[in-house]
Amino acid sequence: MSSIPPGSEERATCASHPHLGAVFTCERCGCFGCESCRTHSSSNLCQPCALRVAPAVTLTAGELLQDSFSLLSRNLSGVGLLLAGSLASSVLSAAFVQLFLYEPARSGLVLVLLSACLSSFVTAVFLSWTAQNLLPRSGLTLRSSLQVGLIRFLPLLLMSLLFGITVVSGTLCFILPGLYFVVCLSLAPALVVIEGYGPLESLQHSYRLTRGHRLTLFVVFAVMFLLQVGLALAGQLVLGFLPSLGAPSWLSVELFFPLWQALGSALFYGAVVLAWMRITGRVPARD
Repeated sequence: MSSIPPGSEERATCASHPHLGAVFTCERCGCFGCESCRTHSSSNLCQPCALRVAPAVTLTAGELLQDSFSLLSRNLSGVGLLLAGSLASSVLSAAFVQLFLYEPARSGLVLVLLSACLSSFVTAVFLSWTAQNLLPRSGLTLRSSLQVGLIRFLPLLLMSLLFGITVVSGTLCFILPGLYFVVCLSLAPALVVIEGYGPLESLQHSYRLTRGHRLTLFVVFAVMFLLQVGLALAGQLVLGFLPSLGAPSWLSVELFFPLWQALGSALFYGAVVLAWMRITGRVPARD
């Protein structure tokens, strides 16, 4: 395997991420790379070179769905992070109810901004935590994932805004273009948080990476969406009977919906991380 020339470790930095130190040299192009730029299926190649020389990736809906559900059961700590974020958003909304009564315009804007920032931070932490759990030699710590969340939540928020504008614009054009953009741009969150791409750059790169895999991703996301709708309806039916059994009325609003939202987000973003890994040639760490 090619390595960094002796004596240059301290001054060598990654060509794609200058703020990170280089840990290997690509044998094809000679560029320095950090650990996130390494192709773990061929550890002496950087990601761009691996995409040029690697055989075509086969991504099947069945395998991706199976692995996503398996990851959900093995990543309960990540689900807990998303649940904590959902509960915090509920508490935040309740706290601004009183303020809204006095200054509705200002409080509404503040609530939207805080909720968006909190959601982006929690999502960034979850993506970082999940990816590092799956990648070998990651040196995972919760502190490092929290640091990634603090650094990357703003680019993720800006990317989400651009993503939303694109999808809404496509949806207004007879709905199907909106669904098309959802699939094409679905890998952007992983690219922003894990690979450090900018908001617009991540969307452009996701559009390129998903070529040849869009039908598979559409089937996966459609199944997840239908499952979420079914769980929501079933949960509503169950919760409708709880008051007659003496259960507290706050159970549905304060617990069920945050948990339902956390499970749905964990399943979706887990699939995004797995699809990103498969398409870019990364190999999950063995249990």
